[in-house]
Amino acid sequence: LVNEGKPLPAAEILLLYEAGKHTRIGTSSKSMRVWAREGSRTTDFPDAVAFYKSGTFLDTEIIDAIAKARTAEQYTDAQRRQAIQKGIQRILYHWTRHYLQRASTELNPGLVDEAWAIYVGEERDGKYPNSLAATAQSREANFNRPGSIDTPLRQAMSRAQQAAANKDKTAYDAAAADAHSRLNAVFYLGAVRYLNEALKSAQAGNADAAGVAQVEGYSYYLSIQPEVAKADAAADR
Repeated sequence: LVNEGKPLPAAEILLLYEAGKHTRIGTSSKSMRVWAREGSRTTDFPDAVAFYKSGTFLDTEIIDAIAKARTAEQYTDAQRRQAIQKGIQRILYHWTRHYLQRASTELNPGLVDEAWAIYVGEERDGKYPNSLAATAQSREANFNRPGSIDTPLRQAMSRAQQAAANKDKTAYDAAAADAHSRLNAVFYLGAVRYLNEALKSAQAGNADAAGVAQVEGYSYYLSIQPEVAKADAAADR
């Protein structure tokens, strides 16, 4: 709708984010916002909580963009759209990591299945179009590196599942670290691509397109920013 020049359907997006049932375990279900705001996120991702000084760091950017408030107060509808979409992918990134991290402690192959399900999303005609896996494939195509992220990431998860089934923690942690690295690559390449697109649009005199691409690149970067900052604060700045 926004791409057609229509207003961002903020109310509908908020309802889906808050009340949509995105995961089901037995008879219970959970929405994205509920998961993003759960207190256990602070123990899952202490570095991110410390960096952003908030236990609800996954929720803030999305809610701000939906409401056109605080961090997104000056955003156009096209910029808000990018902040929301990439904010949802940020949740999926952390949700996938959550299960991989739990499996390291419990060595439960079923938890790796959960991580896989979050990563690949819902199947449609044999494909997974609305998923982190699809985003990984898009970034491969952007940089002409087919097969460099998505397939190795799935292979790493398969190794992790087998290691968990064998109760081999050393092998599990090695495979999970590989999967984590590939996940980070998706968001690193997203940041690189769209900040470069912003530069090209600015050089062409298209300020609106540059602003949208800048928010898109920044929104990708938020997923990995705490890790970058911890490894090299100067690089983050």
